[in-house]
Amino acid sequence: MKIKNLLALVLLMVVANASAQSIYEIAELGEQDLNGTSRYIGMGGAMGALGGDLSVMGNSPAATALYRKSDVSATMSYVVQPDGIEFNGKDKNHVSFDQIGFVYCAPVNSEVFEFVNFGINYHKVRNFNQLTASTTDMTGHNYASQTWQLADLSNYWGSHERATPLANMAYESYLLSKGETSYEAYGASGHLYNKASWGSNQAFDFNLSFNVRDRWYFGLTATLYNVTKKSSMIYTEDLVTSAYVSDGYYTLTNENKLKGLGYDVKLGAICRPIDNSNFKVGLTLTIPTTYELTCTKDALLYTEGTQWTERSIYVNPTYDYDYKIRGPWRLGVSMGNTFFGRLAVGAEYEFADYSSCSVSYGDEWDDWDVSKDRALNREADRYLNATHTLKVGAEYMPMRNLFVRAGYNYVTSSIDNNAYLNQYINSASIDASTSTDYMNTSGVNRYTLGVGVKFGSFYADAAWQYQCQKGTLYTFDAANLSDSGAYITNACPGKRMNLNRYQLGITLGYRF
Repeated sequence: MKIKNLLALVLLMVVANASAQSIYEIAELGEQDLNGTSRYIGMGGAMGALGGDLSVMGNSPAATALYRKSDVSATMSYVVQPDGIEFNGKDKNHVSFDQIGFVYCAPVNSEVFEFVNFGINYHKVRNFNQLTASTTDMTGHNYASQTWQLADLSNYWGSHERATPLANMAYESYLLSKGETSYEAYGASGHLYNKASWGSNQAFDFNLSFNVRDRWYFGLTATLYNVTKKSSMIYTEDLVTSAYVSDGYYTLTNENKLKGLGYDVKLGAICRPIDNSNFKVGLTLTIPTTYELTCTKDALLYTEGTQWTERSIYVNPTYDYDYKIRGPWRLGVSMGNTFFGRLAVGAEYEFADYSSCSVSYGDEWDDWDVSKDRALNREADRYLNATHTLKVGAEYMPMRNLFVRAGYNYVTSSIDNNAYLNQYINSASIDASTSTDYMNTSGVNRYTLGVGVKFGSFYADAAWQYQCQKGTLYTFDAANLSDSGAYITNACPGKRMNLNRYQLGITLGYRF
């Protein structure tokens, strides 16, 4: 029965220490920003073979063996997302504490080993702060609605109760109706989407390195990661009936929290292959990072004006389990040289295969008598790519104690263009799914500039970074069918997003 009066209410809350992972979370945890000291950023991070900077221990453990003096520094930056839309009290500008650490050089009275160096450094691997927003007129897209996907999921799994929690919430709030043979859904004349994410993946590097006859350099870095991420999302659709008559709206909100720890080990070597030359080549191998994570989710669905009933109040069940993500192996090579005592040039390449990433669960959760999420891991193998990272940079000293720097990065996307949030797989990843949105991101281009000065043992560096990246946002994935009933394409149009960022960093340090 169609209703024109105010209607409803609904619902609730999923509070979950739950499986909220997807291939998009796997990719996001593996991806790294260009972050660290201002000198490192100014040179585009291409210092793996050049060494002499605290930030290099995170991606080239042997590079700290090039130190001949102890070093301590700290870095802060100001980050701007120029195309961000402020939401939920989150601003598109924020201050970030990015790095603090030291290296201690211990001379060794040996003809073979000249120095043994110890280092500890904190830095942000990934800044999760991001604002995205979309408003779309759906009348030109056959009035496609998120409820289409929720009806499809209910049909596929045999009932709304066996589908995702969001599908169950939609049925209990009368956004879906169960017909004789299938579930029926609404249409939408338009939708509004806002999301704010914040937090970071923080790394604590513990490094040991040494050199052999000032010709060979070796290092090991053990890294601990601390993941803290929060997000707030609101999604609203203006509803229409099957006769294309306006009939109220619904609003879905999600408040998510992700926290956990990770660890990995990196091994590195650098050599100076040519006598009487400063040219160096380096190699780094990173053992896959393992993250142990917990996700907490709060979801609320509010509806007003539906065609099937007046109101509903429904509380969703609680989920309680954690999960692990195993990242990709990483292999990096680097080269560097200095010319005339004034110019330093570096280049690096890194390969990481994200399709090899995997998700697993602890022994306390074992629905299918297996710990690995095989269905989700197959999705990773299908839709996550190997990434290629290229870094180049240079530093020039035009006069004593003054340095100017420039760099460039290019990182290919870890997400395939055809990827989507698949909720039709027999995976625990959908057991606490209260959203349908996802974003396919492009590769990243980074352009950097920097300047530095020295005052005796003290130094100060500044760096500017412009990161250019695009993304295509989909608020849901629903079938657009041909006359034969065949799936053609996603009925929800993708919205192109600018994810560009500016960053201005300042480092203060002391060498002794």
